[in-house]
Amino acid sequence: MLQLDHIKSIPMHQNRLPKIALILFVVLVIAGLGWYFFKKYKSENANPVSGLKPRVEMGLGQISNITDSTIDLTLKLLVDNPLPVGLDIKDFNYFVKMNGVTIVDNRYAKPLRLEARDSTVVELPSQLKIKDLKAEGDAEAAKGQDSADYHFEGRFHLAKPFLGKDTIVLDMDKRLPLYRLPKVEIVDYDMTKFRLSKSEVVLKLKFSNQNPFPVQFEDPSYVVDLGKQKRLAEGSVKGTTKIKGKSSEIYEIPLAIDMGKILKATGQLIAQGKSLPFTLYFKSKLVSENEIFKNSNVNVIVNGELKDVETVQKNLKK
Repeated sequence: MLQLDHIKSIPMHQNRLPKIALILFVVLVIAGLGWYFFKKYKSENANPVSGLKPRVEMGLGQISNITDSTIDLTLKLLVDNPLPVGLDIKDFNYFVKMNGVTIVDNRYAKPLRLEARDSTVVELPSQLKIKDLKAEGDAEAAKGQDSADYHFEGRFHLAKPFLGKDTIVLDMDKRLPLYRLPKVEIVDYDMTKFRLSKSEVVLKLKFSNQNPFPVQFEDPSYVVDLGKQKRLAEGSVKGTTKIKGKSSEIYEIPLAIDMGKILKATGQLIAQGKSLPFTLYFKSKLVSENEIFKNSNVNVIVNGELKDVETVQKNLKK
């Protein structure tokens, strides 16, 4: 009997092994399916904004004013918001670099609403320093370059924190043309047609255009201050003054002079000689096929001394 009992216990032990293996297999399958569905659920229900970020694109707008030291122009900024929620911006600080040199550093103080999954265009009134722009432009032009690397960066301050942040930093890099400002110089003047009340002076102006595209000044007008005498001479020309790309042109401009003012200026001329300062106010509309110079209202102010005219004349004869 003992022997028979021993023989019967062997099949019972062997039957438990397949059952345990099957249970383990089922547990592993369930665990695997659970992990798969967990990952699938997580990917489908992940934070919809975690991988999205607003972006910016910058373009150069029109020039509105040019002086001997600054340029006023408008930058066009496109802000794209791909998020499923809108953002309210209180204000933002921004700067623009050209080849690593800061040419604009400003603040936009108005509130801005960025709608969900939408783009907004913002016009930024900006001012460039001609000294910095000219130095970098001349250096690149000397290397034969006609374009430059521009970098825009803005710090957008949120009206309400979003995802634990109260500031969004957006930047962009772009290769854009290297723009050169048209230049106006007084190169000579000639007194003609003397009268008792008024005389006429022919003012010779040199227009230089270092850009590859042509520009033209439409209906230019001129006013000249000499020493303390304001509006000593003034005049205008109807039509257009065209300057081809990479060229210079000299135009003769007739100006009427008030004889009473020129007699007063004569005393200053005797006292100061060729160090007597003058200011030329040049007003026109700039017309060009290029967008940045297209239909731009331009006010050029040229400051100098009478001896500067002689220097320009000598350079022209070289």
